Amino acid sequence: MKMSPLIAWLASFLILAALTPAQAKDELRVVYPSKVESSKGKEREKLFSKWMTGQDAVVLNEQMYKKGQQLVYFEYNGATNQWRTLHSSKIQLKGRYSWRAFIDEKEMEVELNNEVKLGRQPAFIVRDNGAYATMFVSPEDLDTVRSELKTLGVSEPKLKK
Repeated sequence: MKMSPLIAWLASFLILAALTPAQAKDELRVVYPSKVESSKGKEREKLFSKWMTGQDAVVLNEQMYKKGQQLVYFEYNGATNQWRTLHSSKIQLKGRYSWRAFIDEKEMEVELNNEVKLGRQPAFIVRDNGAYATMFVSPEDLDTVRSELKTLGVSEPKLKK
């Protein structure tokens, strides 16, 4: 029995569709990372800490928190494995938050979905120099943090399911 090209194509398509792993319907993906306005770069530069190791950044965040300064933004340089942080006395988070950097996009999106399942939302997801910097906050803090980020020239990321 000879198959027409259309039936052969349809059969191939159905076999490939059945073999392709499906992405969960509720999983989020980053369509556009947060944009960081270059026009506000000098303003941000004045507020950043010096570049340091991740462990030193954690210690600095604890010290700054005790002084009433909340982490609102950070940058990660994957090439040097160095971090620098930006704190603000204008906000105090009420809920839990987390901040991490990733080299791999898929790993970052897995963490994005894990954080959302825990009830936190991305305040920013910035891609720079091949690495992703992310901060997740509770829904009750999201508007406050994003408002502060907006004054610093950092937009919210665009996500889709």
